[in-house]
Amino acid sequence: MKELSDKDLFYLVKESNTQAFSVLFDRYAHTLLSFILKRTGSITDAEDILQDVFASFWNRRDKIEVVDSIYPYLFKAAKYEVIDWMTRDQKRITHFERLIFPLENEPVGASNSDEKLMVKELTFLFDNEIAKMPTTMQSAFNLSRVEGLSIKEIAFRLSISEQTVKNNISLALSRLKLKAK
Repeated sequence: MKELSDKDLFYLVKESNTQAFSVLFDRYAHTLLSFILKRTGSITDAEDILQDVFASFWNRRDKIEVVDSIYPYLFKAAKYEVIDWMTRDQKRITHFERLIFPLENEPVGASNSDEKLMVKELTFLFDNEIAKMPTTMQSAFNLSRVEGLSIKEIAFRLSISEQTVKNNISLALSRLKLKAK
């Protein structure tokens, strides 16, 4: 079955042939996993996304049309799954930031005991992670997120370039994002 073309294998997949599906998975999983891993930086997330791509492929097999190769479809599906993952991840980071560093006029969302406990745990987790950061990164992050200073104001106060401030804040957020997972 491995010698069959994508088109022939896909015809069998449309007939719910799991062996043909497995051959297509084996044919493209490594390439797609490499693509996804480069964008996510996490093998666990990359594997989850790859699984979602192939699950969606199986579930939508009746609606998909293949001309010669299934790879363009799978690559596009992987690209969109990565975009969805990034969007969900960014929303989660924003939510965590707002729990820990609420805006001045915004009421803290911790209205029940579960949310209060979560905020307390996240605050402790993030405080510990921030304490491990290099001094400049800590200062840039705290001046931005806690004191609400602009990039320009932080650069002036720390006597570093605006780009260095942006880089330090970005690195700090990346560390916190990894810790939050």
